[in-house]
Amino acid sequence: MSVAVGAAPTKIKRPPDPQRTKLTIAAFLVLGLFVFAMWRIGFTPWTVFQRWDAVANLWDRMVPPDFREWRRYVSAIVETLWMVLAGTAIALVLAVPVSILAARNTTTGPIAYNICRFLITLTRAVPSLVFALVFVRAMGIGPAAGVLAMGISSVGMIGKFFSDRIEEIDLGLVEASQAAGASRIQTFVSAVLPQVLTNWISLSLYRLDINLRSAVILGYVGAGGIGLELQRVQGQLVYPRVLAIAILIFALVLIAEQLSALARRSVLGKVDSGKTKNPWGMAAKWQSYRDSVEERREQRAKAIELAATKSAEAGQKIAMPWTPNRIGQWTAGVIAILLVLVSFVVLGFGPVQFVQALGEIGPFVAGMFPPDFATNFGPHVNLMLETIWMALVATVLGLILSLPIGIIGANNATFSRFAAQICRLVTVVVRGMPELIIAVLLVVAFGLGPLAGVLALTIGSIGLAGKLIADSIEDTDLSRPMEAMDSVGATWLQRTFTATIPQASPAIIGTGLYMFDVFVRAATTLGIVGAGGIGLALDASIRGRNFNQTLALIIMIFAAVYITERLSSWLRKQLI
Repeated sequence: MSVAVGAAPTKIKRPPDPQRTKLTIAAFLVLGLFVFAMWRIGFTPWTVFQRWDAVANLWDRMVPPDFREWRRYVSAIVETLWMVLAGTAIALVLAVPVSILAARNTTTGPIAYNICRFLITLTRAVPSLVFALVFVRAMGIGPAAGVLAMGISSVGMIGKFFSDRIEEIDLGLVEASQAAGASRIQTFVSAVLPQVLTNWISLSLYRLDINLRSAVILGYVGAGGIGLELQRVQGQLVYPRVLAIAILIFALVLIAEQLSALARRSVLGKVDSGKTKNPWGMAAKWQSYRDSVEERREQRAKAIELAATKSAEAGQKIAMPWTPNRIGQWTAGVIAILLVLVSFVVLGFGPVQFVQALGEIGPFVAGMFPPDFATNFGPHVNLMLETIWMALVATVLGLILSLPIGIIGANNATFSRFAAQICRLVTVVVRGMPELIIAVLLVVAFGLGPLAGVLALTIGSIGLAGKLIADSIEDTDLSRPMEAMDSVGATWLQRTFTATIPQASPAIIGTGLYMFDVFVRAATTLGIVGAGGIGLALDASIRGRNFNQTLALIIMIFAAVYITERLSSWLRKQLI
């Protein structure tokens, strides 16, 4: 190609790209909504700086922490752990039949399928703290309400993932079992369960970790455990003891997260992505876990098919070999079952108490009908919108803060291995403190209102979004663009803006949409501690025994969470 001497250089223009146009329009819309949301809730940077002295004052009142009642706190922590085991066990018992009927390839018909899918959606959309508020009012203060709240609210997530895995199984084994005349139960046990069992165990351990974070805040509304102790000392304004309990909760969550990660690694086998040797990243290589699960599921299916063929030729009963790995898994399973049984005994919550609890909750819930939307409808809608604005502001601010942490924390995009470890450590530390606990402390410092709620969600987003972004970047192949940038002597910042961010932009967008979805759920409960949003009205209606309004507010929360979830899903498909 020749260029005429003296000719003016032609500027290179990017060719039209519909996807880039969509992203640009979406970015401007989000920016506009972000500015509007900040104006609606009165959140400005200078407002935060003006009240920073209140944070320093609160810190002075909290330090040093007072552990004089440590025996009482340890007893409450142990009760929390038993609650988590019992609540997760109830969720599994309820979720397994629901997931079977909610999977297209194992359901009994469209009626059962739609009913179970609705139950999954309902229990996913309503936060566990809302269930706890209702159950404490119906059953009284104590761990039983917390166990049931955790159990029912966990059905949605567990049921959804379980049913999704059932729909991904190899149908050849199912058809072979049905051709041999097996019943539905026999087909499930012999052909479906072996293919999904490893994945189900991993998901159960993951949910156990989530329920622990949930359990420490359920007690704040009277549902037992360490949260109840936090509510007691916070109500007494004994802030050194508040800090002591917060430190114990932080340590408990971090230790449990590491143990849960080790247990998942034991179930799934050793997973080494080859991307990082960072010990702090051990907390959850979730995508790597899923990939390992798929590989192990395929291996198990082939082993079952091979065993069936050999046994059929020899006229023997199908039997899987007892390998050391299988023996270890069965041993761990027996220990887990024993611990669950002990948890029910210690809490005094067995089948009889479970039936009695349902008998108390049933009439209470029936008495909430019909929902009262007329009373205070306008203020309630404004509070619901305030909840959504809080979630939007926290999502955008959280992404702004988390993006550099995630980029530096990714070993294939960082400028220093040491810096990557520090950023990974930051995300682990922040994840150790639930947002509601942070909101409790910020409400004391900043006062009632959405400011404390937005700050709590924003701080919490550093742990969530920072980790997700770092993991997503490490899962992205940056070798070729990095080599090209290095060959022309590009700096780290140039590589970041030219290669890392463009390559990882789909994951970053997906993380933002996921955060917004999660934060809408979280923001609905922050008002219970005075941090703004619809939770304030929900708590007031329950305390005032206006249960018809309570049901109306729960329906509003369900509708808002469901709509935002569907909107996030649609936007994800359009933008990514």
